[in-house]
Amino acid sequence: MSGPTGGRSAVWLVARREITERIREKSFLASTGITVLIVVLVAVVPSLLGLGGTTTFTVAVADPAAAPVARAAVRAAPTFDAKVRIERVAPARADAALRDGDVDAVLTRRGIRAEDDPDDKLVDTLQAANRQVQTAAALQRAGLSPAQQRAALSPPALRVSTLEATDPDRDAKSGFAFVAVLVLFGQILTYGIWVATGVVEEKSSRVVEVLLATVKPGQLLAGKVIGLGVLGFCQILLVAGIGILAASAAGALEVDGDVLAAAALALAWFVLGYAFYASAYACAGALVPRQEELQSATTPLNTLILISYFVAFAVLQNPDGTLAKVTSFIPITAPVTMPPRIALGAASPLEIVAALVVTTAGAALLVPLAARIYRGAVLRTGSAVKLRDAWRAAGA
Repeated sequence: MSGPTGGRSAVWLVARREITERIREKSFLASTGITVLIVVLVAVVPSLLGLGGTTTFTVAVADPAAAPVARAAVRAAPTFDAKVRIERVAPARADAALRDGDVDAVLTRRGIRAEDDPDDKLVDTLQAANRQVQTAAALQRAGLSPAQQRAALSPPALRVSTLEATDPDRDAKSGFAFVAVLVLFGQILTYGIWVATGVVEEKSSRVVEVLLATVKPGQLLAGKVIGLGVLGFCQILLVAGIGILAASAAGALEVDGDVLAAAALALAWFVLGYAFYASAYACAGALVPRQEELQSATTPLNTLILISYFVAFAVLQNPDGTLAKVTSFIPITAPVTMPPRIALGAASPLEIVAALVVTTAGAALLVPLAARIYRGAVLRTGSAVKLRDAWRAAGA
């Protein structure tokens, strides 16, 4: 204990101070709202626009002779990942319905009529339906019975098999993994910079000298890192919860045990990634005397996180590749590259446990080293402190 405040109490007091100060800032509330909005839009907008799912078309039938083709199109549409709705219109109203946008195409005995180039998926559906109707008519003229016609028009489909097991929800999980990468990258970078900024503010204003009269440097660093970490965890928990609910409500993601487990592990990786980087950012802040010099001090750390971010996108494309497996066991990159592998089902339980152990060990080794540098530099003002000098000063 240093002064009147005990170890754990000191850490908690500093942590509570960090939480209450940050949570009152408008920038924190604004960033939370913007992040939630972005995640909700990513989850909901594709479904609202019909992207990545079944496309619905409205086809007007202006000629009774075209009705069989229209009915066949309704049956054939699912083959083309589409849905066709049929409306009856008078021939005189057909062009007006197209111009008003009430229908996507008008079907007559002579063909397909549209306002401009019709969607290829719609054209393919109607063409396939027309071939089916014309073939059925030819078979009927050839004297085949209705049962024989149906057998000829609906042969058994080719069976599709793959060497590797496939996941029907892979696209949805890829979207979830993509959002997880974005959120983790943003949170680790943002809260790391907040730690460094807070250290510089206290150092330049000499508030740190008052604080260190009551608490030890290690306690001050621990409280700052823990306080902002708790705040970041709560924020990412809120964003993840709202995002999953929005995606589920929009039908973009089927929330099951695998998705919830992947989300929980993503939160765990935020904790590890933050623990690894936050102390390093605190050191960067302690080495400089003013905010103006902070950017140059944090550039190496920002670059490492940015590299991890770009590597994560390569992992999304090939979660079973060599790059994905190697970066999953490097503490610098693992917090951003491992969650998408987990979400896509590419990481085995053994790999997950091993990566967690390696990253935890990396953070455990870095924290005391960072605490020593922080202790040796936080009270030195006037000019930037070299890393070597801060290390020696702490041991003096």
